[in-house]
Amino acid sequence: MIQRCLVHAQRVIRRYTTSRPRTDAGKTIYALALKLTRVTTLDQTRGWTLRLHGFGQVFKTFLNEKTSVAKERRTLNNQWEWTHLRVRKAYNSLLHLSRNNWLFTYLKPPPNVPDPKRWASTTNSLEGGINARLKRIADAHRGRSGERQRKMLEWYLHTKKQLPDDPLNTARQCNYDQDQLAKVNDLAEENHNKADQETGRPAFYDNAIPTEYEHSIGIRKDPMK
Repeated sequence: MIQRCLVHAQRVIRRYTTSRPRTDAGKTIYALALKLTRVTTLDQTRGWTLRLHGFGQVFKTFLNEKTSVAKERRTLNNQWEWTHLRVRKAYNSLLHLSRNNWLFTYLKPPPNVPDPKRWASTTNSLEGGINARLKRIADAHRGRSGERQRKMLEWYLHTKKQLPDDPLNTARQCNYDQDQLAKVNDLAEENHNKADQETGRPAFYDNAIPTEYEHSIGIRKDPMK
């Protein structure tokens, strides 16, 4: 189960609307995002979700407004754009988190967890705790390369274990840092061919034009005349 840090979710909305939105829709969605960290009961989660749904209904026409692309930027496949794109991204960000049930997991943790009361809605305890120390160490040794910084931080975390293993044995098991799984950038490969609804990132590329030959006038092999 996933619990999205609500403070970071709020920051995403503020990045789209700013802290002083000008439109009514922007003000409403920003105010709704600020209420995220005030939700403390399941009844309040239902109320917040209903308000998000109501926002989509009330401002549906506003969010769907389109504007013709300027002539100098217009192409065959780019004739128009969303008029209020940033407000749309803010709304879609919250809608994506809500539909995936990533906002209020801390209020209904899965059964048989060791300490359900310790489930939190933010990562403040991490950011102000172990993460803050890691950031200070990385900043103090920012001249090191990325790989050397990774090794340095890993050994620091190793010393903070309740029962740290013998450093030499750990190094041998990892082939002295030559084949650690920690070198993998992502646990799950990111699909760049799909837009990210949470952050608003568009797809990096698509496969609209096939690479294999097709017997069609749509694909010409001869030079243009």
